[in-house]
Amino acid sequence: MPRRITPWLAFFALLLGVPACGGGSWSYDVVGTSRDPGAEGHLQIERIEGGNRLVTATITHMTPPDRLGSGITTFVMWFRNAQGRSTMASLLEYDPESRTARATATTPMSTFVVVITAERNANAAEPSENVLFTQRVAAE
Repeated sequence: MPRRITPWLAFFALLLGVPACGGGSWSYDVVGTSRDPGAEGHLQIERIEGGNRLVTATITHMTPPDRLGSGITTFVMWFRNAQGRSTMASLLEYDPESRTARATATTPMSTFVVVITAERNANAAEPSENVLFTQRVAAE
């Protein structure tokens, strides 16, 4: 009997191991730039339906936006393509008590740069010079 079970156990162990080997999910640990050097975070990228990527950013130890510069009120996540064009992906939900922020957005790109900036308002047309994080993503 153990001989019959062993091939099945090996098969299921292989199936369980595939997602851990990068079967559609990528992770990046990020650290703040000189604008917010104490900040750190995590990007989780998952392949979803239609060939898109779901990007989740979770950031901790963020300096409150109003302390980063005069008139700065919000944090924004951008996706920059290979040609250098940036698209606003999402506003970060910032909790001033815990100094944490979170954002989720989707993109059809498999190779791109995630940029998180501090902005004067939520309607910014392009990223400001207040870059807090930048991470190149290759989720192919």
